[in-house]
Amino acid sequence: STSKFELTPEAKELAASFTSNKGKLPWPVKSGVVAMKFGTHPHPVVKSVKVKSDGVRIETNENESVRTVFKGKVFKIQAIKGANKAVFVIHGDYLSVYNNLSSINVEVGDEVITNQVLGKVGNATATGRPTVMFYIAEVKSSIKYLNPAHWIYKM
Repeated sequence: STSKFELTPEAKELAASFTSNKGKLPWPVKSGVVAMKFGTHPHPVVKSVKVKSDGVRIETNENESVRTVFKGKVFKIQAIKGANKAVFVIHGDYLSVYNNLSSINVEVGDEVITNQVLGKVGNATATGRPTVMFYIAEVKSSIKYLNPAHWIYKM
């Protein structure tokens, strides 16, 4: 569903600060490799089938800490069927989502800083490997998913 976020002056400043850091944000994990890129791709097995990804899938180390890419506020924590839990952090009119966390260190309403640990990575159901699904979205009158590779440093 779509929501309209009314921005306070502080939230507008945060969004401007987030935008000015495009291409310079840290990775959500200390080390990892992008296993699935943003966009539409052929299915890894059935080449005639297309897979659409609104974010990136990052394979990392067992028990790796998942960290915020920018300061903001924990907006939502949600249990995702087949993917552990997701933490949503709002940065003015931008949102970062960290999906497939096996444990969570924050609560809804917490103010977070860049590189703060949100929780631990979980294992992907499909591969059994430690994997975080990471998304960035612009949330104005509708939600528009953005390519994280344009925002994260050297992704």
